[in-house]
Amino acid sequence: VHPQGGRKAMIGTNPIAVGVPAEPGPFVLDMATGLVSMGKIHDHANRGEPIPPDWALDENGNPTIDAEAAKHGAIAPFGGAKGYALGLAFEVLVASLAASAIGTDVKGTLDSVDVSNKGDLFIVIAPRHADAAKVQISEYLDKLRTMAASEPDRPVLAPGDRARASRRQALSQGLELDDGLWADLQALNTDLEAASKGAAQ
Repeated sequence: VHPQGGRKAMIGTNPIAVGVPAEPGPFVLDMATGLVSMGKIHDHANRGEPIPPDWALDENGNPTIDAEAAKHGAIAPFGGAKGYALGLAFEVLVASLAASAIGTDVKGTLDSVDVSNKGDLFIVIAPRHADAAKVQISEYLDKLRTMAASEPDRPVLAPGDRARASRRQALSQGLELDDGLWADLQALNTDLEAASKGAAQ
């Protein structure tokens, strides 16, 4: 991610995840402090599709709609200066607590060449009143879901709802793969079969 006002990738996308027990499923926030993930940019590049002009910069620091060029550039921070500050806060917090690499020194997260040297921080809290809290949170989230929506055909969702619905659909109907990813998987399978035959000889 480029700093707010900057033109070069200097900060990780620094994903943040928060899970809280609830029914019918837990509250699950899973987001990055970049406007989008690099995985989404790679997905657009694999499909040969352009990206929105506010997603990323190319390697020269210029806005681009070319997903392939964005892979070598920088992702925009979400929420402008606030997203940049939050991402930077997590960058320095995790590096200081985990004694891990920071900024552009992080390697091995999007490739299989370098050993990953990024840091992760996990905080697990088990409150004594967990059962009562679960009921309270479940009721509150249901109030959000059943409130009048600004667009009637798009109900209010809690974080995690859409992912659970997508998972249910995938389990019952299968996954959709774009042609580029399918071709990559077939090529990988061919390479593995060839390597396996070579090892057996």
